[in-house]
Amino acid sequence: MIEFNATFLVAMLSFVVFIMIMNAIFYRPVLNIMRKREEYINSNYNEANSNSEEAQKLDAQRTEKIQQTQNQCRTDIKNIVEEAQNIASKNAQDARAKVKDEIQSRKDSLTRESEALEGALKSGVVTDLASSITSKLLGKDLAVNK
Repeated sequence: MIEFNATFLVAMLSFVVFIMIMNAIFYRPVLNIMRKREEYINSNYNEANSNSEEAQKLDAQRTEKIQQTQNQCRTDIKNIVEEAQNIASKNAQDARAKVKDEIQSRKDSLTRESEALEGALKSGVVTDLASSITSKLLGKDLAVNK
């Protein structure tokens, strides 16, 4: 069986002393290094998470600004196109009115000229006809005054 004698007690005592020496010389510094490394890793992890969240916020802001700018550009382009269409429509209406007025003035001018020519032709034809009739009836050429 197992005997408990002084060797066993000396071995136990030396083991306890060895554990205390190892704890003071090796375990405590290694545990401190491990704790510091864990703190370093945790702080870097937390910093990476906060940077990631900040990057996501900045990306969302950038996306929102891009969307706002695109909407503003669309609105500006729409307004410019409408303004250009209004100007083009107004110019076309002005041109139509100007052409219509010019056509009407030319028609009036041609009508006046036509009436003047008709009057001149009628008076000349009537005079020639009267002269022809008188010459046939009287046998002489008489000048008919207007």
